[in-house]
Order: sequence, then C-alpha cells, then structure tokens
Amino acid sequence: MASVLRSFQVTNHRSLAEPQELRLTRGSGPVAVPVTAVHGAAATGKTSLVDALWHMRDAVLNSVSGWDPYAGPVRTPHLGFTDRPTEFVVNFVAEGFPYTYGFRLDNADVSAEWLHTHPHNRKRIIFERAGEDIRIGPMFEAARFGIGALVPLVRPNALLLSLSGQLYAEALVPAYRWFQSLLEVQRGQPDAQAVVHRLGSHVSRSTEHAARLLTLLRSSDVGISDLLVPEHDPMYADYLRDLDHDIATTAKEVDAATSSPARAETLLREHGLTVTVLRRELTTLYAARDALYSRMVARRGVGLGLVHDGIDTAFDITDESTATIALLRLLPPILDTLDTGGVLAVDDIDTHLTPEVADLLIQLFQNPETNTQGAQLIFTTSNRTLIDRGNGRSQSKRTTVWQLRRTSSGTSELTTR
Repeated sequence: MASVLRSFQVTNHRSLAEPQELRLTRGSGPVAVPVTAVHGAAATGKTSLVDALWHMRDAVLNSVSGWDPYAGPVRTPHLGFTDRPTEFVVNFVAEGFPYTYGFRLDNADVSAEWLHTHPHNRKRIIFERAGEDIRIGPMFEAARFGIGALVPLVRPNALLLSLSGQLYAEALVPAYRWFQSLLEVQRGQPDAQAVVHRLGSHVSRSTEHAARLLTLLRSSDVGISDLLVPEHDPMYADYLRDLDHDIATTAKEVDAATSSPARAETLLREHGLTVTVLRRELTTLYAARDALYSRMVARRGVGLGLVHDGIDTAFDITDESTATIALLRLLPPILDTLDTGGVLAVDDIDTHLTPEVADLLIQLFQNPETNTQGAQLIFTTSNRTLIDRGNGRSQSKRTTVWQLRRTSSGTSELTTR
C-alpha cells in the first residue's frame, strides 16, 4: 500500500503565520490524488509551505542528534509573531494504518507532541506529550515498556518520535519510517556535487535504473545521449553486488506478496514474514546500500560521465547547463518515489526547466501506467500555464490545485482554486 499523505497543517512558520492546511484528498474522501499543485505569484509563501514540510521531516529525523541540546528547538516563526508557538500536523497512512502526528514548538522547548492511529475510523492514542509529561494511550499497554523506556531519555527540546529512530520502540516505528524513507522534500538551490552523488547512486543500482533514467533524459531534449557509469571500486564491489541482489530479491517478493494473497499466506506460514516486515527490510537494505555507496564515493569519487550527441568527450556535471543540472537533480527522487509509492514535494518544480520538461515530470505521477504504486507529487509554481496545460489530461480525480496569496498583513493564505 502506498504511503499516502492525506493532509499537512502548519502554523507560524515563516510567512505562514495563521493555521494553514493543505489537503491532498478531493472533498472529504480518504483517497489522495497523485498530484497536488500549489500556485502563487512571487513572495506569496510557496517556498514557506514546502520549507515547512521539510522542517517537520528534519525535526523528526534530526532533533535528537542535530539540534543543540542547550538551545531551544530549531524553528522559523513569522517575524511578527516570534512569541507564538510553531505547530506542524500530518495525517498519513503507513504500513496500512492511518496516523495523525504533530508537535508544537515554542522558543524554549517542545511544548506538545502527539501520535494517534485511526483503525476503522476510531481514534487510538499512541502517545500524547504536554511539556515533560508523556502519556501512553490505554490501547497500547503492550507497547508501554518500549515507549516508556524512551521517555526518561528525551530532551525537552527534542521529539520523542525522533528518539525512536535511534532507540527502537515498535509502536513508533511505522510513523518514523514514513518520515525517514517515504517522504522527500526538494527545496533550495541545487548543489552540483550532491546532485551527481544521488544520480550516481541511483543509476549504479541496476541496468534497469540507468536505462529508465536515460530514456527520460533523451526525451527531455537536453542533448544527453548516454551515461558512463564506472565499475565499482574493488574494495566495495562484492558488498554492493550482494546488497543489490538482496534488494532485487526482496523487492520482487514484496511485489508478489502484495499482488497475491495466496503468496502472502505462504510467506507467513513458511517463513513467518509479512509484507510489512519485508517492506521494512527493503528500506533497511536501501539505507545500507546508500551508506556503502557514500563510503565508496568518498574514496574514489562518483566518476559518472554524461555523453552528448556529437561530442566525443564525456561531460562532468559541472560542465552541464543550469537547466540540465535542475533536471538531473529531480529525476532520481522522482523515480525513487514512483518505485516506493512515497511522497515527493518540490518547490518551484519548473525553475530552469522548459514547461514541456516540467510537464513531462508531472505526467509521470498523473499517468497510472507510470505511477503503479500510488506515489504522490506536491509541487509549487508561479506558472499558471503549467497547471492549466494538464487539466484536460489529468481530470479532477488526479490533480488538485491550491492557491497561495499574500494578505494585507504580510502573511500567506492557502485556499483552494
């Protein structure tokens, strides 16, 4: 099942001073649409919205290890309301169950944090935190020891869910893994070395990955006709080959068990494994692979070459145009998100890209044939034409459109179009 994001709420982050909610479902239904577009003119708050989602993810992943333990929580309130708290809330589906997770930050501490699940549309409290007081829900008594063991260790200026990423608590794992592995946010200016690192890691996983990405590059008409992928460093080659084999085998088993209840039953009966356990193992394998690839690159560099029509010498990424680097930055996360059924948010998706190329990327999510796992794309743009050109194709069931505007008081307001 896809890792559906149903809604995102933010209060007092940058220009989003008042509570704003981005809903990714149409009407009151539970099914999220594949593409959510946010349109607005310059300085209306588009970057603030994507940055808010990035900040929420970053807080979950890094508040324990990355935030200064002797300072207040990392937050960016509206400059006119620095004394007011900042709040983030998401409603999402992870491992087949709907969740609500949120937290509130003031200038000193995490003032509130909560995680609820909603099986059969009934609210079940996993935990609720008010300052230093953390209450475990009555329906999760079996998980009390695991969560309770974390409570004395969590700092006032860090998140309990963040701590669960380092110290395992089973009841919190689905929510943490959703942020870690199934939500990605692209914002800010691209760094060429980070782009080539991600690109090299993606295409080195398999020939299928390289071929698919190359096909999209060729259809984007940026002049690239081939990719030169170096052989793995002998010191790491065997380990990477084994990991790639395990990833391919596990992914194949996940697909088989997901599409065939009989195969899922056999898997459980003979090996004691569920699809959920296999999906967790797959994300662990990907993380191990990425870490090993990073160590190899630190030793010998990426070594990726970009071949252009009519030019004998392969290009380094620093030789490429701004438009090509922008495209190379987006393709790996887009393809990874389509493969995992995850959620990708991109600020100003058409920056440095032609409308035709940007539209091609959006179509990958709108088209059920290329988006087989139910992945979601959230993008912002100031180009109304980019949204309008897909109206006839996508229909209302596959795209929602939101509008951001600047109010007279200097805050941003999000409304449906």
